[in-house]
Amino acid sequence: MVLDGGRILGSGPRFGSVLAYVDGGPGSEAVIQTAARIGQVHSCYVEVLHVAQAVDTSLLALDAGSGMAASAEIFRIMQDDARKRETAARTAFEEFCNNADVVTVDPDSRETLANEGFTIAWNLVSGTAGRDLAHRGRLFDLIIMARASDQIGGIDSIQLESALFDSGRPVLVTAGGAVESEPGAVVIAWDGSREAAHSVALAMPLLSNASKVYVMSVGERDPGMEIEDLSRYLARHGITAELCHLSKSDKSVAHVLVDASFNKNVHLLVMGAYGHSAIGESLFGGVTRDMLEAGKIPLLLAH
Repeated sequence: MVLDGGRILGSGPRFGSVLAYVDGGPGSEAVIQTAARIGQVHSCYVEVLHVAQAVDTSLLALDAGSGMAASAEIFRIMQDDARKRETAARTAFEEFCNNADVVTVDPDSRETLANEGFTIAWNLVSGTAGRDLAHRGRLFDLIIMARASDQIGGIDSIQLESALFDSGRPVLVTAGGAVESEPGAVVIAWDGSREAAHSVALAMPLLSNASKVYVMSVGERDPGMEIEDLSRYLARHGITAELCHLSKSDKSVAHVLVDASFNKNVHLLVMGAYGHSAIGESLFGGVTRDMLEAGKIPLLLAH
């Protein structure tokens, strides 16, 4: 689909604000582009957030013989990395605004309020990435971020876990390039769970504007939780969905969903973000982890 920034939305659901989290990594540009496209279509406020991770200088005071000290060299490397990430994130934002001829506003200014149309702002916060991302994200309708690189924990990164499990908001995880503002085709991965139902409800602004919606389910569901039941819920919102019963195989559920989605040429997959609370383990459950690791399709996740 091609973005039409002048498109007027009807009375259907829309996003009022979008938070784009950029860590200065290779996915920052795609995150900004995705957020801006959605912001233009929904005529809403977009904030590009970077959290400058504070480096704890108290580590230098520890006894080096204790095995817990951070040497001056390690401290310098950490500081350099933080500065490079901040510079990369800010550069990606400025280059996008220059190329798109977009005028920026100040975060939380009057220009970010309703009826001002599409506006975009840069917000640099010094603190703890996971905490500040979750706190800021609670006051936005959608959080967009890239898959975390292995250097900052991969899919187990604190930022991704915080966004999904501590913000209460849907998180759109890009898969390389920018996500289209109006997906040509969207897949809902349905298993009847609370998380899946929550993700569908929060994804309504995207589902309502998709050219095609597929509902896919792997295996059998409990009575009342079949994909036919979900299709009736969607129909009450004016959304007609094509139903796809997928059989279990020797492949994982994630691989079955990815293969079927590619066959339908979809642009986005909506699913619940599953987790467990075992201390010391990743918060991500099996299917969520597999889909994030695959990284082949943009995911709209909610917990």
